[in-house]
Amino acid sequence: MIDSVVWKRALLACVLTWGAVAHSALPEAAQQEVLRRLDCYAVANPSTCEIALADSGTPFGRVFRGSALMMGVEVDAATRARAMEDLRSAAAEGYTPAYESLAVFLGRGAGRSESLQWRWLAADNGDAAAAKQLSGRIGFDGTDRQSAADRMFLSWVYCHPASFDSDGPVMSELNTARKAAPGADLAQVIAQVHAKRLNEGKAKAENFLGGCVAGAYYLGSLSPDDQAWVRKTVRARMVQTLKNIKEAVRKFPDLELLTLPEYQDLLPPP
Repeated sequence: MIDSVVWKRALLACVLTWGAVAHSALPEAAQQEVLRRLDCYAVANPSTCEIALADSGTPFGRVFRGSALMMGVEVDAATRARAMEDLRSAAAEGYTPAYESLAVFLGRGAGRSESLQWRWLAADNGDAAAAKQLSGRIGFDGTDRQSAADRMFLSWVYCHPASFDSDGPVMSELNTARKAAPGADLAQVIAQVHAKRLNEGKAKAENFLGGCVAGAYYLGSLSPDDQAWVRKTVRARMVQTLKNIKEAVRKFPDLELLTLPEYQDLLPPP
């Protein structure tokens, strides 16, 4: 456990010091995709625009098309099949946002069991929204160390500043910043939004270290041995989750918009 406030603040200071180096400009191809997505805010029919994003053939475009198709006014069997194909193909490539998208849309029909599997995969890969959704679905009476570990792990994922945010709010924030600075190029807009999110991330990191890591709610009724097991288990799972986040960003550079790379090594000591 972390008991030193000084240690927490020193760690956060180190994170923020090298943070500016950790954030890098998106490759040109990724920037062009983001620009096309932001342009959809200015058209009369955003859904049609989002559906066209899949013309690029990338997981980024397929997730937006699949989601737009599923949120249409009339979703017939053929439309649903096409949307699911988009989302499943993006998920098969390891594109993290596709996992939670599948969980959302499968959960609205007869695929609730499969939805739960995708949601767990999303949480294990650092999706904060998936972790939040799952946390209320696990039975917990305070005496079962496995359920305590599961619930505590989900709280870590949800609290961690490097976990992936949902793409909708991030794109909306980029669009707002872009409209406020019409002369700026996309790289400048991204840097501006990132700086704002990084500043907000400091408070989130302090909450992670000062509240979520301790996990008092989940550990209070367990024996000392079980508490030690839960802490060790949760930390090991979070180590892997942070590795998964880094790998996803390496493979799909646009995902850097949804995370704070500066915090991708933020963990309590073993």
